[in-house]
Amino acid sequence: MAGEAAKGTMGIFIVFVLSRALHPMVIDYSKVDGKMLYSKNSPAIMSQVFSMLFVNFLAWQEEGMKGVKACWAIPKGASIFIVIGLWYAFGDFLEMLSMGAMKGGVYQLLLQSKLLITAVMVMYLKGTMQSDLQWSVLVAATLAISAFVMVDSGSSDDAGIPLMGVAMVLFKVGVSCYAAVLSDAKLKGFNDMSMSAKLSLMSLSRVIASIAIAAVMEPGVQPSYHVSAAGFFDHWTLATWIVTLSFTSKSLITLYLLKSLDGIQKNVGEALAVIVIFLGQIAAGSSVFNLCAFLLALLVVILVRIYGLAGKVAKPKAVEADKGKLGSSDVKLVGISNNANSP
Repeated sequence: MAGEAAKGTMGIFIVFVLSRALHPMVIDYSKVDGKMLYSKNSPAIMSQVFSMLFVNFLAWQEEGMKGVKACWAIPKGASIFIVIGLWYAFGDFLEMLSMGAMKGGVYQLLLQSKLLITAVMVMYLKGTMQSDLQWSVLVAATLAISAFVMVDSGSSDDAGIPLMGVAMVLFKVGVSCYAAVLSDAKLKGFNDMSMSAKLSLMSLSRVIASIAIAAVMEPGVQPSYHVSAAGFFDHWTLATWIVTLSFTSKSLITLYLLKSLDGIQKNVGEALAVIVIFLGQIAAGSSVFNLCAFLLALLVVILVRIYGLAGKVAKPKAVEADKGKLGSSDVKLVGISNNANSP
């Protein structure tokens, strides 16, 4: 039984790594001469529509029409879903802006900065502190990521580091981490709602928020306040539909499958996706092998692994003993797990 459980977890881990690796790769594939011709927010909008339909279908299978009605019921305090949905939708838009300025491998590696950003956020929002070892590993990982970006930029045809793209990624990470911390703290009060109902309401709020963001940030394409704006599906190709499906599957995998993985596996999986992208781009002929960049990417994976293990340094019994001595002024030492992994 233990062996079967381990195989199941390994299978989920592989699916998770591939979903994280393929998503930036298909976005790269959808570009024409390095540019996105379609509306950057349109795949995110359609993916949330598909997610909403999928969770409604699951609710219908589990509870029939009663489950579907629950998906569309507006609970008391539902405004928090709109707030969280707005943050996630803004994160989706920033992701597409970032991917428009850089390659998928660099983007995925820069996402690992979420560990440092989330550590700072939970320190101020939840009073959760990191150990000295964890801070050291986070700083080392940040330096390795910075070195990778510089090496990759130096080996590409484009001159210079894509500073605007880097800024957009870091902004996206900050927005997503804040949304994850906010949802973790606020959605616990809706325990009477089914998972399908929560996800349906979250997807609906993200669709509404994405439409509002698109109308303001991309007024030249529908949805827009300009009647003469280009159509929503203008410049859509088969590759754009694949990007949409990738968005949808990544979101659903994050919400459903990640419960089977612990924090270390999630973070290592995110980092390993960089290696998969790196090798995939070489296999596709869109990049050449750079040993220095490869070793730096591998170093980030190892540092992420060490960071996860560093959170287990404080043994539970020792922590309980410290709690007895320190009382209410106790400070928690934990690793970043679920809060750092957002859809």
